[in-house]
Amino acid sequence: MKQGLKFFILTVILIAVLIGAFFAYQNLSANIGEITKATESDSTTRSAEAATAADFKAVDTGGNDVKLSDYFGKPCVVNFWATWCGYCVREMPAFESAYKKYGNDINILMVNLTDGDRETLKGANDFLEENAFTFPVLFDTYGEALSAYEAYTIPVTVFIRADGTVFEKNIGALGENELNEKITQLINTQ
Repeated sequence: MKQGLKFFILTVILIAVLIGAFFAYQNLSANIGEITKATESDSTTRSAEAATAADFKAVDTGGNDVKLSDYFGKPCVVNFWATWCGYCVREMPAFESAYKKYGNDINILMVNLTDGDRETLKGANDFLEENAFTFPVLFDTYGEALSAYEAYTIPVTVFIRADGTVFEKNIGALGENELNEKITQLINTQ
């Protein structure tokens, strides 16, 4: 008798859970359309806001304050990097090659996340000199570039049209072929 009672109680509990799950699913399904509509309108707003590249102030290799917008008028490839980032270091030769190949047609800007602690001006400049990189480098000593592009996971590369609108944002390292493809696509959108 006790075993039959336990079975009956477990069956009732299971049925109650299934009925509860059914109603929760129905409620979620009814609201999913509203959630989707809200997300679509939010993403439309974000897209409109994200269409214009966020400007920031940084320091060039001559020690001068510059803004990203100073480089608009030509397409820009903006790469966020640091010497302590292994993936960043590995993709540097691809950016050097792209700079030599496309440097007259586009601006390639290598933005070093110079926080003064983990990444210093001296350390970054020593690294650039040791590797004989010639591409333009900006130092994010103000932290504005990091914040503007949420480059908390690096490397990050942002492809910007000549008119200052974002074409594409790539999170992660780029190989030479992939970088060349993206640059060609960027140039072709002008």
